[in-house]
Amino acid sequence: MRSRVIYADTYRKRHQRRLFLLAVLIIALGALFVWWHQRNPRPDPQTYPVLGVRLDQTDGVQDFDSLRSSKVSFVYLKATEGSSYFDDNFNTNFNQAAGSRLSIGIYHVFSFETTPQAQVAQFTRQVGQNIGDLPIGIYLSYYTEKKPSTQWLTTQLQTFVTLVQQHYHRQVLLMGSPSILKAVQKVDPQAPRWVVSDKKPTTSSSFWQYTSGARLPNGPHADYRAAVFMGDRAAFLKLSQQIVN
Repeated sequence: MRSRVIYADTYRKRHQRRLFLLAVLIIALGALFVWWHQRNPRPDPQTYPVLGVRLDQTDGVQDFDSLRSSKVSFVYLKATEGSSYFDDNFNTNFNQAAGSRLSIGIYHVFSFETTPQAQVAQFTRQVGQNIGDLPIGIYLSYYTEKKPSTQWLTTQLQTFVTLVQQHYHRQVLLMGSPSILKAVQKVDPQAPRWVVSDKKPTTSSSFWQYTSGARLPNGPHADYRAAVFMGDRAAFLKLSQQIVN
């Protein structure tokens, strides 16, 4: 009889210990979840004072005054992709951003499936003269397992860049990971680069997108693809409305 009591007591203590460890684990996971959604990996504001975000329709219609209150200085808005896609929120966000005193850039996502000529036609048709005051962005990514050759990509992209500059006489900005930007390094080498990496770029670049989703300091309760300009405000202002022949 006594042995059963001791066994029952031991079982109860083990059960309580397991419940306690489970509670600790749940609390730890909850704290990790909160930290993950509220983390702010923004690089040092003293070194990189110019903060911006890259937006597309998945971010919804934005409150640009709220972004300005969060110390955001510029926004890059997705306009088109390939030869047929047009971002649903582009016109709304562009018009609202234009009244916010933020610097505005727009970007096109380059496609490997359609010709540069067809993509430029789509871009100019949908965007018109709503190109903002920053270099026109061209976003590049290896979105298929079969990567195009460096020679093919360089040739196709250079054609796209040339046609865009002939139409708008505006500088372009090549955007993407370090690996794909390295592959197209011969395309308009004087044009600024936007590097997407969670590590500080080791090559010359003008913009560093340091996160693909994180909170802004004192910003809205949402995650943003945030970036900093790799220079001071005076250098940033020189980018505005750069003309090319």
